Amino acid sequence: MLRVLLAIGAVAALATGYALVPVCVPLSAEDVASFQPPIAERDDRMLFGRIFQQRSGQWYQCKTRIARAFFF
Repeated sequence: MLRVLLAIGAVAALATGYALVPVCVPLSAEDVASFQPPIAERDDRMLFGRIFQQRSGQWYQCKTRIARAFFF
């Protein structure tokens, strides 16, 4: 019985960890230009950090896997 509970707990912990990994998607130039307030001025955050991140000149929208799957 204890092994079953530990196994269920381990699976739940792994699933939660997988669901909370951030996934970043590049934004098009049109998307970036259409943001109000401008994307560079936004400071929207989630558990892992900023939602809008700039890397090597390209803007990305980063959300957790579960947020991407169910909320956009």
